[in-house]
Amino acid sequence: MKYLIAALALTAAFTADASCVDYGPTSLTGRIVRQTYAGPPDYESVTKGDQPIVIYVLQLDYTLCLNDSQVVAKGIREMQLQWSGAGPGPLQDLLGRKVTATGELMRGGAKDDKRVALVASKITL
Repeated sequence: MKYLIAALALTAAFTADASCVDYGPTSLTGRIVRQTYAGPPDYESVTKGDQPIVIYVLQLDYTLCLNDSQVVAKGIREMQLQWSGAGPGPLQDLLGRKVTATGELMRGGAKDDKRVALVASKITL
């Protein structure tokens, strides 16, 4: 019986990982919000004089599982949203709205405030 439970748990883990998405081209649905983080000089507190850094975030309506070469990242509910087109893009005008963003899903880098970023080339309501 012990072995049956272990086998079922192992099967469930592999099945869940199979439904994870990979970095690369994708479309995700969620709500666009703004978040503010502390910037230079100390990157600690906007109220204590650090420059505010405002980013756009796509808050997903669901929990995303993401395949990564190092780990399987489960439980992703939000990611940094960047516009790949020319100009400021539609992000400001779509604040608070539910959208589908299509673009390139990538690891957040040094310039990103989230572990995952979606660089959107198309955003639809």
